[in-house]
Amino acid sequence: MAKSLVTHINPHLDDIAAIWLIKKFFPEYKDAKVEFISADKGKGGLNEVDTLYIGVGMGKYDEHKGDVDESAMSLVWKDIKSQNLGSKDNFEEKAIDEMVKWNTLYDTAKMPYGEWDDFSVEAFIRSYENSPADSLKTVELGAQILDRILPVLIRKQHSLADWDKRIDFESKWGKSMGIGSSAFKKTLAYRQGYQVVIQHDPKDNFMGVTAPGLSDVDLEPVYLKLKEADPEADWFLHQGHKMVLCGAGSAPDVTRTKLTLDQVIEIVKSI
Repeated sequence: MAKSLVTHINPHLDDIAAIWLIKKFFPEYKDAKVEFISADKGKGGLNEVDTLYIGVGMGKYDEHKGDVDESAMSLVWKDIKSQNLGSKDNFEEKAIDEMVKWNTLYDTAKMPYGEWDDFSVEAFIRSYENSPADSLKTVELGAQILDRILPVLIRKQHSLADWDKRIDFESKWGKSMGIGSSAFKKTLAYRQGYQVVIQHDPKDNFMGVTAPGLSDVDLEPVYLKLKEADPEADWFLHQGHKMVLCGAGSAPDVTRTKLTLDQVIEIVKSI
């Protein structure tokens, strides 16, 4: 029999994320039809043999039955993990754990408010047309966004795993580091007070020297020394003088540098 996933009209992000998880980890629901009802319908429990109710119906995936500090997404994820159906990739598993925490904090109104909340995923994911057709578009858009968020968080987990590979040193700007990693997120270093981060991507042989955007660091002297040390490489100094790059995802066709990570570290230290 065909499977169905039912949630309320104009679904919240946690309902959308719960549907996304079900389709991702329950193979029999991969192609399930998504349907919408009024949030006040189906109270008192519903048959869930071929139809799962998400955020409605007072069933196992509806937090409104009294599951304090839970969301539809967290209830689904707990069920997936209890059945050992979660990701076989440890980094992906931890990334989804973080997604669930973020989503649940927002859904339970415990996410700290910020100046730019109107530009968050939660703010623009919902439509206010209150129709099943538009609600389906919202679910589809939400799934696309979550598909893009997941690799970002997986990359973060790789960054945390690579953290101990870093080489700490002092530059004229203060606390600095170098790291060989294809997935390192520089913001992890900035949050811990690093003023300069040198990253070598061993996979694509890209090299970059960066600094926090709000810092007083000016990397033009680094750029000039790198150009002098390896003039054949395509070094690029960003107009903000906080980035010196030789290759990136947006510029994969550059002539790579012949300098090693250790050599670039020594150049930065010499400024």
